[in-house]
Amino acid sequence: MMTRRACFSLLLLAPAAALAGVGKREVRYLGGMWTDVPEGAEGTVELGDDAAVFHFAGKSHRLPYASITSLEYGQKVGRRIGATIGWGVTTLGVAALPMLLSKKRRHFATIGYVDEAGKPQGLVVEFGKDINRSVMKMLALKSGKEIEFESEKAREEFYH
Repeated sequence: MMTRRACFSLLLLAPAAALAGVGKREVRYLGGMWTDVPEGAEGTVELGDDAAVFHFAGKSHRLPYASITSLEYGQKVGRRIGATIGWGVTTLGVAALPMLLSKKRRHFATIGYVDEAGKPQGLVVEFGKDINRSVMKMLALKSGKEIEFESEKAREEFYH
């Protein structure tokens, strides 16, 4: 009986875990020209003196600051509906209300750059909540490019 309950709980929470955001200090690759990195791969970013180095799925990609041509930042804000349903079912509704009232922010960046062959390229990533501001500010500082925001609300939250 206990095993059946454990399996049932796991099945209820699995979809919410699959849709969870990236880790607080991690970065997720969402798309771009790095064909050896699967979309959705999570990794880290190191900010060096002359380049940012992204590490995904055992691969490292160096992005020189001098090659960056544009920086765009945006957010997606949503309610934690999946987590609310999971908590509501597993705790008989006791913990569901606080989850429903909370918001989840996802932090996205589009980085335009020029590759070694001189061709314009793009990179789309999601930053964890603990590194989104620091990484974007450092990329802007080192590249000399100003951050463009998808909306005024994203600008306000970024500088909050």
